[in-house]
Amino acid sequence: MANIRKRKLRTWCRTLTAHVWLIALASAPAAAGDAQRGEPMYQRYCTGCHGADGRGGGKNFMPHVGALTRKGYTDRLEDSYLESIVADGGEAFGKSAYMPSFKTTLSSQDIADVIAYVRTFPLY
Repeated sequence: MANIRKRKLRTWCRTLTAHVWLIALASAPAAAGDAQRGEPMYQRYCTGCHGADGRGGGKNFMPHVGALTRKGYTDRLEDSYLESIVADGGEAFGKSAYMPSFKTTLSSQDIADVIAYVRTFPLY
């Protein structure tokens, strides 16, 4: 019974955290990302899992990560949502816990730049 309560509390906390971030991001002015500045950061922090071209299959950490270039999926996600995932990590949004939080590594502008770079990938 205690385990069920703990799971419900964790789920509630994750949901609350996601909502707080979404409200904060919605009220903050959107930073325009610069794909050229985002490329080296993507290459440094993201290719290990997401691959150099965003198609997944990075050889360093998680070779089974899905593609960022899947037509009809990533292209439909709002930048603010992607920024939240990059900032807080995947687990906070019900995604893989292997996706770390980058909010202490990358600034908001850096994250916007990385997302702008990802948006340059061709969709498949």
